[in-house]
Order: sequence, then C-alpha cells, then structure tokens
Amino acid sequence: MLKLLPKFSIAIVPPGWAFCVSAITTAALTTAVIATSQAQNSTVSYDFTINVTKGSLVGKSFNGSFSYDNSTLKGIGIEELGVTQGLKTCFNYLGRNYSESDDRDYPTFPKLVFENGKIKQLDFWVQPEKRVVWWNLPGWEVKYSQRQASAPAVQDCQKR
Repeated sequence: MLKLLPKFSIAIVPPGWAFCVSAITTAALTTAVIATSQAQNSTVSYDFTINVTKGSLVGKSFNGSFSYDNSTLKGIGIEELGVTQGLKTCFNYLGRNYSESDDRDYPTFPKLVFENGKIKQLDFWVQPEKRVVWWNLPGWEVKYSQRQASAPAVQDCQKR
C-alpha cells in the first residue's frame, strides 16, 4: 500500500544567521504590504484654470478642481472615469460653484478622459444647451496642476 506523506522543507541556518533571515523576511513582507496598499487606492487631485482668449467671454478666467481614484487606470489607450468611478469636480463658472451633480447629464457625466495615461479632457457641462467639450477648445486655454498629496481632494464646492 502506498502511503502519501506531506513534504516539508527544512533549512539549516548556521548560528548567528537566524536574525539575518528573519530581518530579510520581515523586510520583504513589509515592502509587499506597503506596495499593495498604495496600489489599491490612490486619490489624485488637480486644480485647473481656464483663460478665455476668444468669443463673448474673452478676458474672463474660471477655475476649478477635480479628483479621482487612479487604481483602475491602465495607462493604455483611451480610458474614462466618471461619477461611478469616484470622480469629484468643482468648477467656478461666472461666479457660481458647480459640482459633479450639477452636470447637465448627471450621473452619466462628468467624465475625465485619458489617452495613454495622460489627461485629455474633463467633459463637464452645466448649461442647458447642447453639450460642448470646452476643455482646450480654441479660445479656452486650460492649465492644470496636480495637488500635493497632503492637500484636500476637492475644494469646498458650496453653491454661491
């Protein structure tokens, strides 16, 4: 009769090396836990300013911010993040603050569009007219910068 026994590996560690093996194992496990927790949830926040150089609003500037969880992004091709993926927005337009729930087509919009991992546009529309993608439209110069990790995700977007 064949008897199956579990196989075990035993490492013989010379005296004085046990501490070294333990330290290396602990360091490897700690690094794996830190890397895993950082990859799971990373909120990224940006501030933006729009300077209007053409049209009826020439000379006006508007500002806002947006934040999103980048853990689902692959960085390849066209990708979109919306409200259901955690996109938060705040946009001061003509003296009034608008959040993501003010988008004309909420909750389908707003959307943040990426191309090969880089922000291509924020599709956020608060007017009753037909939706226009204004992000870097000729005459609408958009400048944006990433916030420091310690800054709040999105500015307080109370209606004014």
